[in-house]
Amino acid sequence: MRTLVIVGLCIAMNGCFWGPHWDLLRAKRDLVQEQAAIIKLYRGCLEKNQDDPAKAKSQCEHYTQSLQAIARI
Repeated sequence: MRTLVIVGLCIAMNGCFWGPHWDLLRAKRDLVQEQAAIIKLYRGCLEKNQDDPAKAKSQCEHYTQSLQAIARI
């Protein structure tokens, strides 16, 4: 009986203890994945507009704004 109680407590504590920690790690992972996707799109935009730097700046500016917004989080 004692072993069953100890095992039950360990399982319950593990769920409570690791929940917020894992949620934070998942959130960080999601942010990094989002940054990587935006950078990939930004590079594609720059390559598409590489002949006209002024057009590239105006066309691709929203990617840099998105990356800055994510960096503030």
